Amino acid sequence: MVQRFTALQFLVFFKLLRLGLLLFPCGLEAVAQAPDRDLHLCAASRLQTVPALLADGITSPPHRDLMRQYDLHWYKLDLQLERNSLDISGNVVLNASAVAITVRQFAFELHSNFNIQQVLLNGTPCMVRRSGNEVTAELPTPVTAGQKFQVQVFYAGRAPSGASAAIGNGFNTGIAQPWGQQVAWSLSEPFAASEWFPCKQLLYDKADSVTVWVTTDVSNKVGANGLLQRITPLPDQKHRYEWRSTYPIAYYLISVAVGQYEEYSFDVALPGAPKPVLVQNYLYPQALATFKPEIDRTGPFLQLFSELFGLYPFHREKYGHSMAPIGGGMEHQTMTTQSTFEFTLTAHELAHQWWGNEVTTADWSHIWLNEGFASYSELLALEKLWPAERANWLNRAYQSTLSQPAGSVFVKDSTNVARIFSSALTYRKGALVLHMLRHALASDALFLRVLQEYRQAYQHKVATTRDFQQVVERVSGRSFQYFFDQWVYGEGFPIFDVSWAQAGNKVYLRSLQTTSSPATPLFTTEVEYKIRTSLKDTVVVVRHRQQQEEYQFQVAGTVLGVEVDPNQWLLEVVKSVREDALIIPPAPPAGTLVLYPNPTWGEVHLRAGQGVPQKIAIYDMVGRHIRTFAPAGTTFSVADLGAGTYFLKLWYDTNLVQTRLIKL
Repeated sequence: MVQRFTALQFLVFFKLLRLGLLLFPCGLEAVAQAPDRDLHLCAASRLQTVPALLADGITSPPHRDLMRQYDLHWYKLDLQLERNSLDISGNVVLNASAVAITVRQFAFELHSNFNIQQVLLNGTPCMVRRSGNEVTAELPTPVTAGQKFQVQVFYAGRAPSGASAAIGNGFNTGIAQPWGQQVAWSLSEPFAASEWFPCKQLLYDKADSVTVWVTTDVSNKVGANGLLQRITPLPDQKHRYEWRSTYPIAYYLISVAVGQYEEYSFDVALPGAPKPVLVQNYLYPQALATFKPEIDRTGPFLQLFSELFGLYPFHREKYGHSMAPIGGGMEHQTMTTQSTFEFTLTAHELAHQWWGNEVTTADWSHIWLNEGFASYSELLALEKLWPAERANWLNRAYQSTLSQPAGSVFVKDSTNVARIFSSALTYRKGALVLHMLRHALASDALFLRVLQEYRQAYQHKVATTRDFQQVVERVSGRSFQYFFDQWVYGEGFPIFDVSWAQAGNKVYLRSLQTTSSPATPLFTTEVEYKIRTSLKDTVVVVRHRQQQEEYQFQVAGTVLGVEVDPNQWLLEVVKSVREDALIIPPAPPAGTLVLYPNPTWGEVHLRAGQGVPQKIAIYDMVGRHIRTFAPAGTTFSVADLGAGTYFLKLWYDTNLVQTRLIKL
């Protein structure tokens, strides 16, 4: 069999070769297959426990409409769990208030494996109807708009296992190797909370608070959300861990982990916090000796992210970790579940406390607002705390993303878990969207201000991509519609074919853009070029806004070569960069107006046989008048203008000349 490869696969191959990322025993086959091979550990934890397609597990529209009739305020879970069993029994209280004019039915979700023993409305039994995982309790007394009420569900059963259920494993048990430790844990994202407790799985309706009580054998510890209120001794060698969190929380972030843990905790002082923040870790016995240096990084991470994004969102309670063999990490609110500890995983899961937990995606189609943000936080942490690894992180991100020449960051099929948690598109490309936005804003201070104001605007709420876009535009004062349309809702990446030539002290550059996906035929983007000469290297930034762009620059010395995107700010593939004397334009006829340099950083020179114009008017691309002035000579400055393309009108007596100028 002869393996054939497309031109795009060869281009990606050489891009990765330039980055030093290809493993040659895999050869071009790895590029041709384009698998999601650089699996992010955060994604791995989801994909190990949830099957690819969740269409059967998603709430039906009629049931969803019933759940929208009330606003959920508080969960209280009072459960009996053991580290070596999937058996769950107990009761859950759901405090709510009516939103609809009249609520006659209380709808929630609970997996069909569980037997519902009783449902009470304010202490009065209710009739119950079930359809698969959808449960409806007929309220003995209707509840009117604004009225608060309490529903208590008593149930027992065995949580589904082996990903054989419709929506995977929300509650699991297993042995962590090489430690030989039996652990039980929850992992509800995206739709599996109902596999271990009665709940409302709608992202927009965060509970205002949560209480988690777990009765278990005295040999166990139980990790959960918020602060540990007490450990209550009980008969029969049992005790009850009682946790409570008073912060708003999405359904999938409520968690438990049960095991024979050892606790390792410490405090971290954060500027702006009234007292140090507790970092509470439940670890396998003997694991501390292996992981202590990595766990201890949590303190500097908390301090750094609080500096970059604003004070840690849950500083009144804690942050911490419970170990479980999940193959990565899951950002449960205030107490992440992790199987191991290493720099980027620990940073990623902590960053989720801001991006995902405090500000949550409005639906799973916008999951990059959680995962892309947390992934880019890895790079921000590396830049400050381990800068030597910055280039390696970027190389991995590019390698992963380039393996997917099609597909959008926006998730079109939010029933497909493998697509929701795609390492290439959701994690890596989502992170690179922020990387390119940072470059487009041309200011780290402005970029961080965008993140901080986005957080403030949607604190303890949900958001969409367009919500984030509006914050970017408000803070920057610029439209970024094109940016989000192409990088989040569009597909693929640009491919550049670049040629250059030198004539005297000018270098001419021509860039032809194609793309990896016909869904997005053009990317409007800033592109950096490094011009290497015999005297010095110069980096210029230009806007590419059409299939073919032509530029010219003043240079000193002999041009030795041109490099595209030398600082890795852009997701792209470069087809070729070559010298080509044919792109040098012919000399203009006598009297023809020439502006140079064009593009320019500020100073502009006029060369023509008509002398000095009486006046010059400058307009932006939509025709808005910027200013009109009378030049003192054949040189003038546009240093005050923002980067972009402008139109100039020059008056010479009765002759009007119009031309275009690019400001860098």
